[in-house]
Amino acid sequence: SLHDALPIYYKYINIIQITGDIVVDVNNLLLANNEEKTSKHVMAVANTNSKIAEKYGLDKNICIISGYLHDISAVIQPSDMLTYMFENNLFVDESEIKYPFILHQRISRLLAKTFFNIDDEIILSAIECHTTLKPNPSKYDMALFIADKLSWDQKGTPPFYDVVSESLSLSLEEACLTYINYIIDNGMILHPHSWLIESKEYLEKVLSITQNQLI
Repeated sequence: SLHDALPIYYKYINIIQITGDIVVDVNNLLLANNEEKTSKHVMAVANTNSKIAEKYGLDKNICIISGYLHDISAVIQPSDMLTYMFENNLFVDESEIKYPFILHQRISRLLAKTFFNIDDEIILSAIECHTTLKPNPSKYDMALFIADKLSWDQKGTPPFYDVVSESLSLSLEEACLTYINYIIDNGMILHPHSWLIESKEYLEKVLSITQNQLI
């Protein structure tokens, strides 16, 4: 049952029967817990990620599953996420202590593995860093990171949509760095996660090497 799979027994979560169809199960779990907005968001992210997969020759199925599962921990309260990390002696970033919501990427990985029986490390890794990215990311990590930003869950079009889309026509690395620089330069980030800062440094290094090779 979901209760067994969850990191802690959360009585406030409404349980669903698993069918084995990821799309159906994700929607059912989110809707059973009044997460209509998240349900629409994950569908949009899965669609965007599927298009990115097409453009960069990635496995479409992996990108779609990652998109659907990336925010599955929306059913858990952020304070419980933080408690779980502390109780299990897991690393907690300073930004996660200040804003426990950031932990949702890491708790979503946990739920994808324990409740949805996902054991593909490519999918789990992409889910785990979809908010902050991480150093030395895989193509799938970067694809979900960008898909999540381009299909954001706020109203209207993201202010960075055009610059990030333009960069995406160059490479996944360019798109990720463009987004990271945009949110830092425009004060859109409350407290940068160490993974985000390390990702920025990593991408700058990779892209400067690529540019030097082209000269």
